[in-house]
Amino acid sequence: MAVRNTIFIIDDDERARELTAALVETMDADVYLFDCAESFMEAFAGQRPTCIVTDQRMPGMSGIELLEQLRGRGIMASVVMMTAYPDTRSTVRAVRGGALTLIEKPCNPQELWNCIQEGLRLDAKNYAQELLQRDAKTRVASLTVRERAVMEQLIVGKANKKIATKLKVSLRTVETRRANVLKKLAGSSLAEAVQTWLIAGEPGADELGGFDTQEEEVGMDQVTVPDDPTSGSL
Repeated sequence: MAVRNTIFIIDDDERARELTAALVETMDADVYLFDCAESFMEAFAGQRPTCIVTDQRMPGMSGIELLEQLRGRGIMASVVMMTAYPDTRSTVRAVRGGALTLIEKPCNPQELWNCIQEGLRLDAKNYAQELLQRDAKTRVASLTVRERAVMEQLIVGKANKKIATKLKVSLRTVETRRANVLKKLAGSSLAEAVQTWLIAGEPGADELGGFDTQEEEVGMDQVTVPDDPTSGSL
């Protein structure tokens, strides 16, 4: 089932809200209108993918303050900001805060349309990556302390025999724990397990003391990991 996009329009100017809503009505998205940032924050339930279109200057919480609150809560949804009073300080603050763009009012309809479409596209991509990382973190957290110790040795390229010696356990114990690690992190290969480990933000070979270049074990220990484990197909 496809995930449906959501667009939030926040502006204290009723006419501006209606014009923006009319612009996006053909985007096949759920559209919600708010006359202030406070009302939006009360209603927002974390819908993703989403694009938040907000005026910069409003009574109460400003668009920039809204953006900063969202980022402070770890909400990384796309934000398109509009303003009738552009100035360098506000622009810099908005961009540094993570706004996709800041558009001067009255907005060019095509420019605003393009920005909202781009916001939805980027948020869909970012949300998919967030879900991937969330799943990876859950998988890594399921490892026992002893399984994690084996995984850290696998990350630096050590063969099962060396891991057994390092951890002072039997080879069979290492093989059992390794099988558990693969099942929990990937279910098929060490390469996928390593990728899951890195996506979760766990330390790589360099952070664990460097890759063991003396290993000669072949097969599952010969792992190629992409530079960016979050890139490619999901």
